This record gives sequence, structure tokens and C-alpha cells, in this order.
Amino acid sequence: MLRRRIPTPRAITAVALAAVLAAAVAVTPSFAGSSIAGPFLTKKAASHVYISNKKASTLYLRKKVADNTFVKKVDAPFTPVAGIAAGTAVFGPSVATAPGYIPTAFTSFGIPGTGSAVITFSGNATCTAAKPTAELACPIQILVDGQTTGKINFAPATAATPTPVPMVYTVMQTTVLQKGGHTVAIQYAGAKNVAFTLKNWNLAVQAYPQRPEEIPTETTATAKAGK
Repeated sequence: MLRRRIPTPRAITAVALAAVLAAAVAVTPSFAGSSIAGPFLTKKAASHVYISNKKASTLYLRKKVADNTFVKKVDAPFTPVAGIAAGTAVFGPSVATAPGYIPTAFTSFGIPGTGSAVITFSGNATCTAAKPTAELACPIQILVDGQTTGKINFAPATAATPTPVPMVYTVMQTTVLQKGGHTVAIQYAGAKNVAFTLKNWNLAVQAYPQRPEEIPTETTATAKAGK
């Protein structure tokens, strides 16, 4: 007569664990198959495609849910670009009537796309004249890639005696820059009957490149309509 083996508690536990794992495999997407190409995305995989907008509530996300939860990296704006320069060496007194560069007053940078830019130049300056009038002033000009944006009166003329105290003056201009490298420089534009002196100047350029707009095509329109 054959004797039936009674299962031990350890064997019962092993069988139960195997059953739980089998159920988990049946309802959970494969870890090896969780990629951008599959129907589900892991948090790690999604991080390579999207910029987080809010915390995901589950380990796996369907693509449609991921699109509504995150911002795609390819759709995110470019990071702003800045170029700065500063100087403490005294420029002048200059009585020049023709334009001339202010030494080291330039900055170079590159931008990944076309965008707007803000150029700011400021400094402590004096502009003196033997007989100051409302028409007399000391002008500067901003050059973008060697092209001037026009003369701007930087400091109004004041009497040479008694010696005037330098005042802070600021000029701000906006422009649009194309994709690529750029150089912004400052010149004293020159003027008659005045003497220009500049101290402690600062030059700053902030550029905001934009991604090019997608050109609509029949394929793109069809794909969007289907989505």
C-alpha cells in the first residue's frame, strides 16, 4: 500500500509564492519590454522623452496618459542665452568726433535658434562742454555683428567747471538675432565741442531663442487628426 506524502508548511509557502508571481506576470507589463516603443512607459523611460509637469501616480503610463501628464522635451523652449562684459578702466576724456570702440566693451555668444534679444549698456560717465546747451551730448552706438543700431545720446553735456561728478546712465535696446554666433560691441560715437569720460561700465545681452515652427504638411495634419 502506497503512502501519500503530506506537504510540509515550507512546501505550501513555496507553492503560494509561485502562484502570486504567476498572477503578477499575467497582469503586469514585462520589465524587459517596457520601452518607448511599447504600450507602456516606465518613469525612467518617460524621463528621456518628457519634461516633468506633475508627479506620475503609477509606475507605468500609457502613451496617451503620458502625453497629458508631461511636456515633451522636443516641444520645450530653448534655454535663454546671456553674454556679459564689464570694465573699470577709465575711457577718456575723449574729444573725438568720429566713432571709436570702447576697449573690451564687447561680448560674444551663440544661440541655437532665432529669437529676440535685449541689450543693456550702463556706466558712470561725464560729458563736459565749455558752453553746454540742450543740443550738446555724448553719444554711443551699439554694434551687432559689426552693424550699428544708430547713435544714442548717452550723457547730456554739463559745464566743465567745477568738475562734475560722474552719473550713472543706461541704454537699452531690443533686436532679433538669427541662429548662430553673435558679437555685440559698444562704440563712443563721437561729437563736437564735448569731452566724454566713462568709468565702471557694464554690458549685458539676454537672448531668447525659439524653436522653429513645424511646417504643416498633409501627413502631419492627417496624423494629428487621427490622434
